Amino acid sequence: MTAPLEIANRFDILVDLKPDTLEAVLAHFDETPFDRSTVRTTRHADGTLVVKVIVKRLAEDRARAIHDALKKNDRVFDARLEHFWP
Repeated sequence: MTAPLEIANRFDILVDLKPDTLEAVLAHFDETPFDRSTVRTTRHADGTLVVKVIVKRLAEDRARAIHDALKKNDRVFDARLEHFWP
């Protein structure tokens, strides 16, 4: 018997290090019915921050809508979306 496939979505988001930027970026995920599984950040010497957010069981159309909204956010320099099976 096989387990059902659970697709996860990984968002890689490049932002600046202003005090409220992280909260503003993570607010895009507050409307999802599932909790953020993982949030990791990496600070770069040039004053930017990479935010990695993994959300499991999020429908592809909802993941793409979040990705599009992130790309339109003026605090976000770059946003990438990857679907994978954990």
